[in-house]
Amino acid sequence: MTRKQKFVLIVLGFLDVGVIAALAGIVIHGMRPIPVAPAPIPISMSVCERKMLDALAAIPAPLSDNPIVAWDKAHLYVTLKVAYQTATPPDESAQVLWMALDSIAAVSLDGCATPPTLTIALTAQGQAGTTHYLAQLAGQDVADWMAGTLPEEDLAARSRFRQTTE
Repeated sequence: MTRKQKFVLIVLGFLDVGVIAALAGIVIHGMRPIPVAPAPIPISMSVCERKMLDALAAIPAPLSDNPIVAWDKAHLYVTLKVAYQTATPPDESAQVLWMALDSIAAVSLDGCATPPTLTIALTAQGQAGTTHYLAQLAGQDVADWMAGTLPEEDLAARSRFRQTTE
């Protein structure tokens, strides 16, 4: 064996050792425990928010997603989505807003004070079009409506309402 051949064999031997060491490093690194993400902190929900979600779950409308409720001393915000099998949502889909108001009334009568401002956002989806409704009401108007001293027509007239169609 010539000197040049010996030199090539030594270089190839070092390369083999290097490749084996790299593979061993990859295997050892892969055996380390995978860090586990910390468990999510559960979001605390007030009693009134829980009661509101339960009341909204009883709405017979075609709710497609879970309602979202945020209720504090100053504001109640309700987000609803309904889905229809028609091309566009029917005009009657706005009645879901009144159903949500009925739910708010039931929860208010169950010990949750009506906040000064209420907002109900409703998305009604059809197969080809979507209608968005936004109703903002004063808590005192809703309380008067619940007490029977404010007619439904006057409550609707005093509220701020917006409807957009896509």
